[in-house]
Amino acid sequence: MSHDLKIGDKIRRKGDGRLFTYIGRDYSDDENYVHVEEMLVPVYLPDFEKEEK
Repeated sequence: MSHDLKIGDKIRRKGDGRLFTYIGRDYSDDENYVHVEEMLVPVYLPDFEKEEK
């Protein structure tokens, strides 16, 4: 997935289909980790796909 996400975009976890709300990039140097509203820890972005409206 490219990093063209905007705050509020929905991303779906490939493993179980659960939907999350993107809220921003992680502060580390690894651009593969982002923050979602539903979790306190960063998630690994390649495990997700953007939910198309």
